[in-house]
Amino acid sequence: MHASLPPVMMTHKDHRRLMRTARELAEQVHPLASPLRRELDRATLHAPDQLPDDVVTLDRFVTYRLADGGRVERRALILSEDGMWPHAEVSVLTPVGLSLLGLRPGDRMPVIGSDGPMDAWVEVEGVGLRVTGGLMPVRL
Repeated sequence: MHASLPPVMMTHKDHRRLMRTARELAEQVHPLASPLRRELDRATLHAPDQLPDDVVTLDRFVTYRLADGGRVERRALILSEDGMWPHAEVSVLTPVGLSLLGLRPGDRMPVIGSDGPMDAWVEVEGVGLRVTGGLMPVRL
């Protein structure tokens, strides 16, 4: 990856949860274990009330555009085990989901761990509401 990556921000709670997931993935020799750990190591951690409202976090809707044709998607960023509505979610344990983690609108990030083209990237268009277990949006 190149040196000019956008900053990654997250809450202490998400960081702890994702570190546990990274350790489990490493034990399974999952291909995204190391990239996830690198992103977690880059992250600046914040209390929930100190994290800006426009940061892509777990359980929050994000609108993003992929390099391949500029297609725009809107999905909730989740951990795989939290999945409930596949067509409305993107797992943080996918290359696109991992690349979105901790970004803000306007940030562009190379797609992490992708076996696609070397110039693949994802750009955050907007960050929406947080979702609960029933996918009901709630305001923070």
